[in-house]
Amino acid sequence: MPLITIGFSQDINVSVQVGDLAWYVPTNVQGVQGNQYNTNDIDNILLIGPITNITGNTLTIDQPVSQAPPTTTDFIMFSKDNRANISGVLGYYARVKLINDSKDKIELFAVGSEVFESSK
Repeated sequence: MPLITIGFSQDINVSVQVGDLAWYVPTNVQGVQGNQYNTNDIDNILLIGPITNITGNTLTIDQPVSQAPPTTTDFIMFSKDNRANISGVLGYYARVKLINDSKDKIELFAVGSEVFESSK
């Protein structure tokens, strides 16, 4: 697959990593001269490919040959591989200790957890 390079004028999201998938949505200009805005079609999200390199504000992406690359007006986004980027505590139990180091009175509003039965 050919490599394409996409440069951005703004900082790239700090969560982007090599291996993430890059996507784009074509946009359309709407409105009248002097009061224009871009719209997109949420049903037309297209895969660019896996991100292979990040240098400054530039992404290098391995793109399939069968697809046209995004244009300068398209909306670019990324997704994580949910097999490698999951979160949560795994195990049979967890121990939590909450400490208040403040000299002032403090109120704890909520503590939450996620529990599921994994075996019987």
